[in-house]
Amino acid sequence: MQINQIILNENLYRYSLYKNDQSDQYVIFLLGALQDIESVNSYSCSFSKHLNCLTIEIPGTGRTKPLDSTVSIREQTLMLLDFIHYLDIKKAHIIAFSYATAISVELCDIWPHVSSLSICCGVPGIPKSGRHATKQMIAAAMQGADSFAKVFTRSLTIEHPEIPKNKAIRKATERNISKMTSDRIDVFFENSIRLLVHKPSNLKNINIPCTICVGEYDPYVTKEVAHEFSKQLSNSNFVVIKNADHLIHLEHPEKVESILIILASSSVVIENKLKTV
Repeated sequence: MQINQIILNENLYRYSLYKNDQSDQYVIFLLGALQDIESVNSYSCSFSKHLNCLTIEIPGTGRTKPLDSTVSIREQTLMLLDFIHYLDIKKAHIIAFSYATAISVELCDIWPHVSSLSICCGVPGIPKSGRHATKQMIAAAMQGADSFAKVFTRSLTIEHPEIPKNKAIRKATERNISKMTSDRIDVFFENSIRLLVHKPSNLKNINIPCTICVGEYDPYVTKEVAHEFSKQLSNSNFVVIKNADHLIHLEHPEKVESILIILASSSVVIENKLKTV
């Protein structure tokens, strides 16, 4: 895995690019609040079996520097667009986890070359089901890594005997977060405040194929909240993965991979068939 870093307009970006020699199409993979390129590498590799996969930590996400919360989601999305233009990508499919949902929705509004949109465990803002938990996590982030790790894990997961590796994943998540640097926690803090005041205004204008995927027992982005989001999109598929919470990507990786890539991979298949006509 090769991770690249560049600075554009004084903003730091980290990214990986897995090329697929059989396709000229791209998927842009955007990450959740505490994810980084390293932690989702298996997904990047899987997506690249179908088309070129560009996984990006835009400014204020992943292992980049914290971005002051006075910078809006819209402005953060414009930073993403700067990077897309820098790489001269003409069109792309978008896959987003959690926090990046808001950014991906804004991108659909400002860049007319999004081919499809696939979302996992996210809505474009803080859901009603997660507002109180978000405030608790913000408060815990001020107290230190150990406190934040406990509150974060408790807020996004549940104890359930049918969820695969439930106890092990919850313990590992809390342990990994407790080891994060203060900068990583500050990134979460600033992004959470940014998201709390964000309200998308363009959902009804999104008519590209979309997939919204959520875990059956997600206590943060509940299936009811995710379904409401999906219904606002004119061309959307809504998928509930059973026996999963907000850490659905760890509990059911193969299912999540196949669901998130299906729109992009179908487009590649159609394109290849047209070339043979």
